[in-house]
Amino acid sequence: MSEIADIIFEALLKVFKYKEIVVVLISILPIVEARLAIPIAIRYGMHPVTGWLLAFIGSSVIVPLLLLVLIPFVKWLAKTRLFKKVGSALYDKFEKKSESVEKNGSDLKKMLGVFTFVAVPLPLTGVWTGSAVASVVKLNLPKGCLAVIAGNLVAGGIITLLCAFLPQKAIDWVILALTVIAVAVLCVLIVKIALHKPKEADKAEESKKE
Repeated sequence: MSEIADIIFEALLKVFKYKEIVVVLISILPIVEARLAIPIAIRYGMHPVTGWLLAFIGSSVIVPLLLLVLIPFVKWLAKTRLFKKVGSALYDKFEKKSESVEKNGSDLKKMLGVFTFVAVPLPLTGVWTGSAVASVVKLNLPKGCLAVIAGNLVAGGIITLLCAFLPQKAIDWVILALTVIAVAVLCVLIVKIALHKPKEADKAEESKKE
């Protein structure tokens, strides 16, 4: 296991040259985000706090863009013929995730809901989904950014604390486990998209167009 990890991480360094860049880039990726970037930073020999800061910066810097673009892009996909099922399935997924946030409550309650959602480091509760949830519940850009980034700060801190005291071999297994979970989540998402059926409202709208 350790030998395979060494080969992979050395290959990443050959491509990107600096381990800091590798950590930041991984933290930007959906599904894995800072959750995977932090143990990888520790695996590279970085201090846990350094790894946490790099992963936090990488995963947080894209939040404003996600709040502005992600949901509009998904809605646009749902209107295209080629990617209609993808866009519709993703929007339904984000809408379902937003059910944990009180949509009709005050902005403060919405912010607390989004913060809590992102702060718990589980699959599909990172800044990508958190930003989508903030958009669905109609938080404006500053409030959405604050809620998502604060939650990301806490989630990253939890992962860092969990990894900081683990031996090196255990970090390799953590990275493997998180990678397997991410792949499994992606596969499930692909299957759900393939099997997705439009809601009755979508069918009615489609029939009107025809």
